[in-house]
Amino acid sequence: MSVRPFIMRLRHDQSGAALVEFAILAPAFFAMLFGVIQVGLQMWSYNSLRSIVADTARYAMVEYQKGNQITTDQIETKAIAVAVNSPYDFNIDNIGTVQADPVSPSDISGMTEISLTFSYTPPTVLDFTGLHAPTLSITRPIYVTS
Repeated sequence: MSVRPFIMRLRHDQSGAALVEFAILAPAFFAMLFGVIQVGLQMWSYNSLRSIVADTARYAMVEYQKGNQITTDQIETKAIAVAVNSPYDFNIDNIGTVQADPVSPSDISGMTEISLTFSYTPPTVLDFTGLHAPTLSITRPIYVTS
């Protein structure tokens, strides 16, 4: 059997072309797909984190308006409770620091400023690649009466 006819026959054969093309493009396609999913998870986590801190700040302000002098530990506990329950359902193992620290002196007279910091590491769909999601952190001031 001559090599030349064999090469000519392979050159014109189209039966496996789609499979080979897909095998070449599949890694790039799936990388982009998982990247888009990861960016969506990051954005959802960031927006949820902002809402959790806002809900916690609202809780602290309302309690102070009712005359209840809550501690920074109670504010931190409330932030974690809001985060792990519906609608946010954060994984408690991924929650980093939750700190409520009084800032002195306050910018507003007659008010106490409490700086609430919350950090969270969102879930990742890229663990198999060795890439991990960056930790998100939000800091928000809470002003309560002195």
